Amino acid sequence: MLNALLAAAFALQSGVAIDSAAQFGAATNHARCIVRAIGVAPADAGARSAKVAGAIKQCRDFLNSDFQAGRLLLDDRPYQPSAWRKLTPVLDKLEADIKASVTAPKQYKIMWKLPDGSLVDAYDAGTPPKTLSLVTVAI
Repeated sequence: MLNALLAAAFALQSGVAIDSAAQFGAATNHARCIVRAIGVAPADAGARSAKVAGAIKQCRDFLNSDFQAGRLLLDDRPYQPSAWRKLTPVLDKLEADIKASVTAPKQYKIMWKLPDGSLVDAYDAGTPPKTLSLVTVAI
């Protein structure tokens, strides 16, 4: 019963579409970093907004430093500047989506919304899809 209710609620969320399988890993890891850094969102709206903004900045700074140091990998090789430029707008959209989705004093997680509409835990999709959406959900 609970799973059916959660699935119905999740279906209403569109998330952030990612059309390049090469971006799945970095985008998912970045989004997961943010929700882990938030933890349980504060009840006070101002504190919640500050916590989300701090988590976004912390995780983006970490990802930027990994890219600059050559530690951000794509197919076991450091991300090239051209791939990074394509990833950056996706990260911006993810951050905006998480900011808009964290609206209650709850803990959140990132799920993959597959092309067929099903939601699965990130990296638990079986055969890797060609496209997906990252969705922020309360747990």
